Amino acid sequence: MKRLIIFIILSVLPVCAGAQRIDPNSFGHEISFGSGLGTSLNSLTTETNPTFWINYSRYYTRHIGLRTGFQYMPSNLGVDGFYCAPVAMSLRTGMFDYSDYGYGAMLAVDALDAMLWNSDNILADMLAVFLLATLNRGELFFGLTPGLITGHDSIDTVWYSGIDGNTYYERQGIRKAGSLYCSADVGVNLSWRIWRFTLNMSPAFHWNFTGNYHIYSERQGVPYPQDTPVGWTFTLNMGLGWLF
Repeated sequence: MKRLIIFIILSVLPVCAGAQRIDPNSFGHEISFGSGLGTSLNSLTTETNPTFWINYSRYYTRHIGLRTGFQYMPSNLGVDGFYCAPVAMSLRTGMFDYSDYGYGAMLAVDALDAMLWNSDNILADMLAVFLLATLNRGELFFGLTPGLITGHDSIDTVWYSGIDGNTYYERQGIRKAGSLYCSADVGVNLSWRIWRFTLNMSPAFHWNFTGNYHIYSERQGVPYPQDTPVGWTFTLNMGLGWLF
């Protein structure tokens, strides 16, 4: 089966490579846009929210550059209105071309065979090998994301009856501790290229050191409410880019 998958991948790649007749490393600029999902890594809140973004990348050498852009989340961790402008330094590989794909397909099969390959679904296997074998560029980025939170606390009040027959309240949700936001970020960006267009996938981790979001829980009669800041968050973005 491994030989069959490699043969099919290498048969399809020349069709994809027909539109690649440019020097993929001659472009120092990229504009990309897309959407994704963001969530907290705190087990007390697992809400997932959509994010929309646009980025501009400028590379001063083949491997070193800067990324910046704008990101909007209608709601983040239950609090409405999150706007930010990430700035990051980027380290990337060169852009691989078709001559590298045959070797990449062999490496992809070996990697899946050694670590993950236990599937009898040939279509899933082919897709995994194709994505790994045709990956054009890998990128590591790290930086800061300043932002602004315009919404208010997202705290609900629940009433319940105690064992003594009296009615008590409990308030729980997300407390906004401040409007000015900043996080430290680290992530990777994976690119698949067709001519000047790229398909990008970017998972990233963010540490909110300004402590804007707090998991809040207050119960009537309990002297100290729970007030836990949300530190780590995770985003997974996907989008399209244009090289120039």
